[in-house]
Amino acid sequence: MNVPGRFKYILLVFKLLVLAAIIYWLWRNFPEEHWLVLTNQKKDWVFLVQGLVVTLTAVLVSFWRWMLLVRALGVPMTIAEAVRLGFMGNLLNQVSVGSVGGDLFKAIEAARRSQGKRTEVVASVLVDRAVGLLGLLLITATVLQTSSLRSGVLDAIRWGSTVLAAIGLVGLLVIATLGRKLPTKQLLRLPGIGHQARRFVDACMVFQGRYRLLIEVVLSSVVVHTLLTLSCVMVSHALYSETPTLRDHFTAIPPAIAAATLPITPGGLGLQEAAIDGLFKQIGNLPEGYSPLVMAIFFRGLLLATTLVGTLYYLTGIGSQRKPTDPTV
Repeated sequence: MNVPGRFKYILLVFKLLVLAAIIYWLWRNFPEEHWLVLTNQKKDWVFLVQGLVVTLTAVLVSFWRWMLLVRALGVPMTIAEAVRLGFMGNLLNQVSVGSVGGDLFKAIEAARRSQGKRTEVVASVLVDRAVGLLGLLLITATVLQTSSLRSGVLDAIRWGSTVLAAIGLVGLLVIATLGRKLPTKQLLRLPGIGHQARRFVDACMVFQGRYRLLIEVVLSSVVVHTLLTLSCVMVSHALYSETPTLRDHFTAIPPAIAAATLPITPGGLGLQEAAIDGLFKQIGNLPEGYSPLVMAIFFRGLLLATTLVGTLYYLTGIGSQRKPTDPTV
């Protein structure tokens, strides 16, 4: 086995061990009395169905955001095609070790359909993920900066999210305003990869002079994660008569989802649940009997149900194209 292959194998084993350790920790720390809520307690299925609909809406908005970026790079793509590829990408994100398997699939599949624009399509996936993370940071920073809650962890998240969100926004504004003046031509001097490197960087600066596109994708990212947080609120109401406040949910859920984007476990499995549980406990004053871990597990169920819906949509072939989208480029 060569060195890169051996490193890849070691990394895979490490990620699986991390996933096993997180799941074991969650199991050991799962309150025994809450098993009844998870298994036997009567649930409000109307709230759960509403949560599923809201989660599905959030996912569809994220696909629309990616489609905007792809089209802005000169690659024709229908909304049906974006939804089809996006759903399959979501499925692979849930089962691949790490949270990038689905992104890789979307990049490869969309690039295969877009001859001559493959570099741009790959860049669109990376930009889409970055903008999605920026939406999480914006929500987290806004909520925590206007909150009176104080703890070492929450203060670190407050200022960390504020600084990173500010850097992200300033960076996007610099690209939109000065992108054409940046010295990307210097990349052509790189031996062997200069041309592709410049195309990739230029594609990542898709917002050059496109302020409307910038506003659309950033706002849509905020909408996506607002909807996902509201879905968690609905899950809480479906399981418990007394639940944390809306502000408490917006304090805990967005940074927990951000933690789940780390490429360590499939779809952030375990990381997201542990983060939700830990952040709600940092907030404190939880209603008696309320378990954020149970809520997080049911929210995971909604995400998996959405993935199942998307898989069925993908298998129908709706939005598929047998031939490359732009064969003349």
